[in-house]
Amino acid sequence: MRNYFDYLKDLIQKNNNEFTPTEKKIADFILQHYNEIPFISIHDMADRIGVGRASILRFTQKIGFDGFLSLKKEINNRMINTLAPMEKFRLSLNENDLGSTLLNDVAKNEVDNINLTLNHINSKNYKLAVNEISKAKLIYTVGYNLSSFISEITCYLLQRIGIKSISANIGGRSIVDQLINIDKTDVVVAFSLPPYSQQTISAAQYAKKHKAKVISFTNSLTSPIVPFTDIVLQVETKSRIFSNSFTAIIVLIYSLVYEVAVKNKTRSITALDEQLFRKV
Repeated sequence: MRNYFDYLKDLIQKNNNEFTPTEKKIADFILQHYNEIPFISIHDMADRIGVGRASILRFTQKIGFDGFLSLKKEINNRMINTLAPMEKFRLSLNENDLGSTLLNDVAKNEVDNINLTLNHINSKNYKLAVNEISKAKLIYTVGYNLSSFISEITCYLLQRIGIKSISANIGGRSIVDQLINIDKTDVVVAFSLPPYSQQTISAAQYAKKHKAKVISFTNSLTSPIVPFTDIVLQVETKSRIFSNSFTAIIVLIYSLVYEVAVKNKTRSITALDEQLFRKV
């Protein structure tokens, strides 16, 4: 798929013969400083090129935009779809001020993530995940950076319902080293979100090599962990801040744990009773 820069470049070159010398200067600046456009004002751009703001306005209208702000927002939106969370957050700061708390916007984003995930979840894969987790001899949960926290939470919840689980995260040894004894009776539950960790991908590859099942939570069916995955659970992770959103993942984990508990009632009740007894 062509990126937006190439599209904009072709659009400008297509109209190049109709540009005045001033407009050609503006076109050159936009193409040479494409990544800066979302962060600069029309005043800054006019000063740097040495042209009037009206010339910039006429140029953007000539290539099909309502004005400079329209071009700026379009580039900003296109860039956001290809950037890592930290870079997306930086761009979003440029679009907002402290005039509101943004609470409703952030909450709506998380609700949208949950709804989009539920609307597009592969129900067959979801049921397969429940079955594989239920019958596994040992579950390895795997994640890197912030995903390591989700890995720990998943491991904790599975242990509470009597599922033998280990959270294989970065510590004194590599993730692959922690999977050294994995075999075909085990399952790896991996969390792989952009920027994708090679450690997590290598863990999935190692597990597949040793015939273990791999269940991956990832944001795209084209993510690099998919070729080493038996069951893909695609989740929406768009965020208003500098990390991936984990809201939809948490909902899926809670649901999976609950269904596994129901599927194995005797084991789950026994495990819960033992925990309650220890607290008395």
